[in-house]
Amino acid sequence: MNRVLFFLTFDFFLLTFFHKILAIECTHQCISAAAGFPDGVVEETLWEWQRTAESIVPLVQRVLASAGTNISDIDLLALSSGPGSFTALRIGMATAKGIAYGTGIPLVTVSTMEALAESARNHVDTPCLVPVIPARKGEFYYAHYTLKDEGLEEIEKTVYTPADRLIAFLEPGKNGCTVIARNIDPLKDACRTAGVEALKADFFTAASLIPLAEKKYAAGEFHALEDVTPDYQQKFRPKR
Repeated sequence: MNRVLFFLTFDFFLLTFFHKILAIECTHQCISAAAGFPDGVVEETLWEWQRTAESIVPLVQRVLASAGTNISDIDLLALSSGPGSFTALRIGMATAKGIAYGTGIPLVTVSTMEALAESARNHVDTPCLVPVIPARKGEFYYAHYTLKDEGLEEIEKTVYTPADRLIAFLEPGKNGCTVIARNIDPLKDACRTAGVEALKADFFTAASLIPLAEKKYAAGEFHALEDVTPDYQQKFRPKR
């Protein structure tokens, strides 16, 4: 199912952006593209995540067409770098780097964990955020942030862990935290037991990358294309 949002304002971000930015997010569970401008954003989301390979380029083309712009008008590319699905990350990275190589547009990668936590800022009342992304069956990625007026402070870098260790992380005195995930259902019982909030992050899309990408670009935090790689986090496990 597609969802098109026309010219949403960025009231939920504490950052004004000044460039025309094309953002792509396809790390897990859905794919989305957004064309951001100083006065808003045009976005489309596709929930048929398994069709990333054949859907991502048409998705980008539709977003640009809906925005009434061309790729030549874009100043900056933003890409969610992971962690997430091995296949989807490769497809998203290949697409973004292909556009960047072909047009000369700078590419800025944004941590999926950081963007997920930042996008939840106006949806939570707790000072602590724990974004969670599914990995292999029964395993997750999580990170730990606290909210500051000037932005997020990373308390714990991304951890790749089985479900029982994630639950163990949540239980010792993590009240005052909110666990954030696109699919929060598998974590609700663990959150309830640990006494922490659980938030379904259906608001997290490609548009969530744009303010962070603008900030990183302004600070010069981007690399040459040949040095841009996905943040897989997983270790290869040979099949027996």
